[in-house]
Amino acid sequence: MSKVLLLRFVPGLLLVALLSAPPRPVSRQGGGPLLPRPGLLQALFKSQQGLVTDYFWILMLNRIGTAVRPDEYRDVYDYGELVTDLDPRFRQPYLYGGITIPVHLGKGQYANVAESSALLRKGLKALPDNERLAFQLAYNLMFFEQRYKEAADIIQELARRPDAPPWYLALATRLYAQSGDFDSSLSISMALRDGSEDPETRQFYEQRVREILQERTLRAVDAAIAKYRTREGRLPDSLAQLVSKGDLPQLPQDPMGGKLFLGEDGRAYSDAVRFRMELIHDEKSEEGERLVPKPREPQHDDAQP
Repeated sequence: MSKVLLLRFVPGLLLVALLSAPPRPVSRQGGGPLLPRPGLLQALFKSQQGLVTDYFWILMLNRIGTAVRPDEYRDVYDYGELVTDLDPRFRQPYLYGGITIPVHLGKGQYANVAESSALLRKGLKALPDNERLAFQLAYNLMFFEQRYKEAADIIQELARRPDAPPWYLALATRLYAQSGDFDSSLSISMALRDGSEDPETRQFYEQRVREILQERTLRAVDAAIAKYRTREGRLPDSLAQLVSKGDLPQLPQDPMGGKLFLGEDGRAYSDAVRFRMELIHDEKSEEGERLVPKPREPQHDDAQP
């Protein structure tokens, strides 16, 4: 057999071996599946890149289907990295990996979030115009990492697309408010309110402006509560106590016309709304909503009316 035929024959045999049956994943030292380097695969199978990529894509799907523990879902990231190194414009591995890798550990804690976001960011670098990847990364930032401003920037950019749904901008304003960037949130809402031609949209963003102003007010009261608690070693019995102790010059007016009160959880609320202007996480309560706590009952004899 000539050297030329041998050079063609050996990679072919290796490809047949690779495609014969999905092997059980072999773990490398330190954990994770033992996978070949992408450069080696590209060198050995230069003319069969598509087949090799599809083979490891199938292994990735198999790992997704059989994973149970957080570390097994973490392995999906390694497969996703290899597949997308072989074909950077292969959209599905970025998306499937980004969605499936995070594992809920309970009490709002998630494993493998960094790996999920890294794979999505890698996908957006290769496919910068892909809306699904961008939105999934924004979802990670919202719900897993609490990086609300970065999520808002992504959603606001998506909202500029001609076919973008109108709720993108509504979500962006909420995220900016939750991040504490009230100026951005207000400027978007006011521009949409003032530029709207239909009454319903104008009314929606007028309400959103009031919600943002209310949340800014509540955040200021929260800061005064925190100051009081640091100094006194306990929560105040009412918001009026913040005024009598000098933590607030006066109790602010609610932009939505309600009455402010101190909730059982030590935060400020208004009786004009059911929720504060922030995302509601499924794990917060059995109903999937964080309900406004009841007003805090006075605990000390010096409580103010």
